[in-house]
Amino acid sequence: MKPLDPRLVRTADAVRAHLAVSVVSGVLVTGLILVQAWLLAHAITGAAGGAGMDTLGWSVAAVAGVAVLRALLSYAAEASALHSAARTKSQLRRRLVAHVTGSGRVWTAEPGADGEPGSPKAGELVTLATRGLDALDDYFARYLPQLVLAAIVPLAVLAVVFWADWISGIVILVTLPLIPIFM
Repeated sequence: MKPLDPRLVRTADAVRAHLAVSVVSGVLVTGLILVQAWLLAHAITGAAGGAGMDTLGWSVAAVAGVAVLRALLSYAAEASALHSAARTKSQLRRRLVAHVTGSGRVWTAEPGADGEPGSPKAGELVTLATRGLDALDDYFARYLPQLVLAAIVPLAVLAVVFWADWISGIVILVTLPLIPIFM
């Protein structure tokens, strides 16, 4: 099974919009995490270096402001993900109903008269339309955003490390692929 099912992306318009929102929010949250780490490092080195209270106060306030921005952005991304999951499930349910009602097939609760499997059972369709599609909530609202973040965050952190210290960036670039090997 693929991490991202291309049939779902082609089928439901809400999935494409959700992926776009996930990418944008993931990039913004990643940027805010990196800014917050830099501000925190600035505050700690300032405190260790004997900086004045005005400098430390600005650094601590900036860290708190970034934390609030991250929380607001995370809330907005989660709300968007839940809304997108509901829209996607609605689109998939409509397609299922259109397929069932427009196919001309008879949906029964019993197998065929000769003992062979007959038409798909009505109970299977009800289960698919209810529990089956409801199970997609976590996939759309949580799994897909985390999949995007898992691809974006390491690259962004590596870029910042290269910018700050290229030798450390090379060390990370060489040793990072070894982690799965030694797990």
